[in-house]
Amino acid sequence: MEEIRKDSFTQVLKFDNISEKLLFDNISEKLLDVGEEFFFAKNKILVSPGDVPDGFYYLKDGRVKACTYSPKGNENILGLIEKGCIFLESNTLFSIPSDCYFKTIEPSNLLFFKKEDLLNLLKTDFDVTLLILQSITCKFLANLHSVNELLVYDSEWRICHLLLTFADNFGIEIENKIKLNIKISQQFISDMLGVTRGTTIKMINKLKELNLIEQTNGYYFIKDLQRLKNHQAEICLHKGI
Repeated sequence: MEEIRKDSFTQVLKFDNISEKLLFDNISEKLLDVGEEFFFAKNKILVSPGDVPDGFYYLKDGRVKACTYSPKGNENILGLIEKGCIFLESNTLFSIPSDCYFKTIEPSNLLFFKKEDLLNLLKTDFDVTLLILQSITCKFLANLHSVNELLVYDSEWRICHLLLTFADNFGIEIENKIKLNIKISQQFISDMLGVTRGTTIKMINKLKELNLIEQTNGYYFIKDLQRLKNHQAEICLHKGI
């Protein structure tokens, strides 16, 4: 099994970055054979807080977000789930109620696996067991890293980190720049990081003034990836982190 890098634990669950997609591609066809395929349109709620799922999902294509809402209706995006991911496996195995919404943010095709089928395969197929263990471990460590970011780093560092994470997952090189090939608004960034929109606007404008990023037609471009990484490192030095 490939080594999983620490810098892979982010709010973006994209398993080709953390070798889970490789594991899923090599897995026994037994699991795929018992999955039931569904298509869901954009903004379909798959699971709500308090629901105890009787199965888990594998995202064949599309995109899903995990999110919560404050009493005032403000959204907090806990993570993005990309093609090749499984989710809700721990809730399914141990009958744990979901603590958030899982919602499609674009048209998506998913495979649904019933709990009884999963339990039977865990008894007979070691590859399936490894997949589930690795998935749960990666999510646990990603949550630990998210908590550490909140406790240690300020908003500017975290916005830089989010942009760099998007570059790793969605970046394509165009004219010596890195285009983040996912449309994200300042409100979306605020919802991902749990900061006010005013804070996000201030930090984004600062990065633009430093000539590190630009925005065109709803897409962000990182003008110099290494300079953005250096700026993020300097934030820690200046604040003694």
